Amino acid sequence: MHEEKTVLWRELTSRKEEFQHILRVLNHYYEVCNIQNTKLQKFRQALVESPAAKIRVFLSKIGDYEYYVSACITEGSFSPHTWIHIDGISEERSRMVLIGNSDHPVFSITSMGDLFSQNTEPTKEEHLLT
Repeated sequence: MHEEKTVLWRELTSRKEEFQHILRVLNHYYEVCNIQNTKLQKFRQALVESPAAKIRVFLSKIGDYEYYVSACITEGSFSPHTWIHIDGISEERSRMVLIGNSDHPVFSITSMGDLFSQNTEPTKEEHLLT
């Protein structure tokens, strides 16, 4: 039995190209690791190849470094997909701060947390996760 849970979402309203860059890096990692080609991976590949104006991205913060991501391509045949993103960049920044290394290159990389805190707006749309 699955329990439905309503999640509060924020829509990414700018810097979608940077979201696509984050996804492109992850896609490359999955290819290098020879991770099986799934529907989600095909969707993510189509998402990074789509014009930024043709995608919608919703984020919900669920932990210190974890986000639900719900995305859709407004044109084409792909259904919306939802997944969990672990923000390793923000996590590494926290680690660098703890050890006193504020000059590390990780501070110059855009993270999902940056996008969430600076480039999203609350949305009235409800997304249900089961």
